[in-house]
Amino acid sequence: MNVTSIEAKLMTIHMGFIPAMESDNIQDVITITDSIATATKILESHVNPFQNIALPLTSNIKLFLDKDRRNSIHFWYCLRKAK
Repeated sequence: MNVTSIEAKLMTIHMGFIPAMESDNIQDVITITDSIATATKILESHVNPFQNIALPLTSNIKLFLDKDRRNSIHFWYCLRKAK
């Protein structure tokens, strides 16, 4: 199976979100990524090749954000070479 870098990063973000979004004690989720393209793919609404990963993730994000108005998710961009 061929997996692109963006697909792998999307899946990793999704796997990290699952336990955070299922917990009632977590209100702020911060995702640090070295790929703006990955974060953009999560938030895009048009059809794209990553739809099978991005749609379930966006659905889970919506449920998390709707659960409590204080819940938030932030994407921070960190260069791969940053120390």
